[in-house]
Amino acid sequence: MKIHPANRNPLGEAADDTSQGLASSRPAVAYPLLPPDATPTQQREYERGRWNHFLLDTTWRQTRFNDQPNTLLVEAVRGRSAGNALDVNMGEGRNALYLAQQGWQVTGVDYADKALAFAQQRAQQLGVSLTTIAQDVTTYAWGTNQWDLIVLCYADEETHVAQTYAALKPGGLLVFENFHADVNQARGIKPGSQIGFATDELKNTYAAAGFQILRYEEPVGVADFSLETQRLVKLVAQKC
Repeated sequence: MKIHPANRNPLGEAADDTSQGLASSRPAVAYPLLPPDATPTQQREYERGRWNHFLLDTTWRQTRFNDQPNTLLVEAVRGRSAGNALDVNMGEGRNALYLAQQGWQVTGVDYADKALAFAQQRAQQLGVSLTTIAQDVTTYAWGTNQWDLIVLCYADEETHVAQTYAALKPGGLLVFENFHADVNQARGIKPGSQIGFATDELKNTYAAAGFQILRYEEPVGVADFSLETQRLVKLVAQKC
């Protein structure tokens, strides 16, 4: 599970996703390897640059990335009164911009600063307001009883259950989608670099924390990140 931004890794590999068994018909989108002697500061800047690249690269966006709002999120907020929303590791803003267009007051947090700038440009073009914070979510203060909605769509490898419970207002909603842990076998990801969530892990973790589980599924479907057909985890939960 995520301790450092380097673990925010839907591709399952730090520099070249071609090694993980992805469909060979899709163009490879490589990124230079991190030098083995990199300092912690260099590692952080490497990760920032890598994610800026993957989130904004034209080839990656056309072949490995759903630039439309997440379907689970769209369904979860349909008919719900707009309020304050937090989009964790928001990337280039596809979900945040959708929510803003629906009247939500959205704050998006991500350390990929160029992706946030791209989101702000899109917000201006769409005529909506969007607050973006260039910060690692491991150091960002989520607040207490602050949000009506928290979005964790392919955010990282943490459940974030304690932060989410504290930060949501009573009655607030969590929308969470990511890979099931089965992806590790499908991609041949080695131990220590594995991603995803085990069967019922999210449902049980959030239920034990006092959330009402409104929807939980583990379907095989097309992932927003990588556009692979994989087993996914989808959770909609409400703070009681």
